[in-house]
Amino acid sequence: MPLALRTPVRLSLTARARRGIAHSCGAPHHTPASSPPHTFGPALTPGVSVTRVLAPPSNRTAGTGFSLQESNLRAPTVAVSGIRSAIKGLFTRSSKMAVSVKEVEEARDSWIAAVKAGSVDDTVALYDPDIGKLLGTVDTPVENVRTGKDKIREYFVGFLQTNYDTVVPNFPATIAEGDIQQLGPGTVAYSGYYTFDLFKDSAGKVANAKFTYIYRRGSDGKLKILLHNSGFTPAGAVAK
Repeated sequence: MPLALRTPVRLSLTARARRGIAHSCGAPHHTPASSPPHTFGPALTPGVSVTRVLAPPSNRTAGTGFSLQESNLRAPTVAVSGIRSAIKGLFTRSSKMAVSVKEVEEARDSWIAAVKAGSVDDTVALYDPDIGKLLGTVDTPVENVRTGKDKIREYFVGFLQTNYDTVVPNFPATIAEGDIQQLGPGTVAYSGYYTFDLFKDSAGKVANAKFTYIYRRGSDGKLKILLHNSGFTPAGAVAK
């Protein structure tokens, strides 16, 4: 059984040995008799790692005492593979870390900006496209729990485009550690109370509601909404 030497090996071969190697590989090799012994080692080709295998005597190249079997492992390939593994590991570790208050603030502020702009696309993009769930403030059992981007889009088309001209959400100014709950690796709940300034034509009203968002960190490091539960408080909606 061949014995693989993984440590770098540098072999100083005589002219006769070099001719034997060249002959066995089918390639001509002309070396002046006065030339110094050729040094064959890992530095022969930049970026190539060479594995030497010592074979049994029956398999050795005539005149050399060695069977030269090279396993050429390109350094760039190894480097790219290593980088990919490192990035994958980084994201894996990131997805398992506790979610910070700052991350929740950024996710909340993105939702506020999208709703204030009246952008259905930007708002829906903040929810998990496959398993995201929404229990809207003005939804009823008829609409049931909205799951997935298509059902969530239906809600915001009505809320941001059909029912009202302008929607301004008002959240608490700050988020404290006590406002969030770590539910698992990369998953957090944020609960509280908010109001909406709603305008249609010249009329306006204020909707008083409570909320719970459950966020999960995605592979891109950003939080996506897994669940958004919003409902009126006893104060309901009142005219401004």
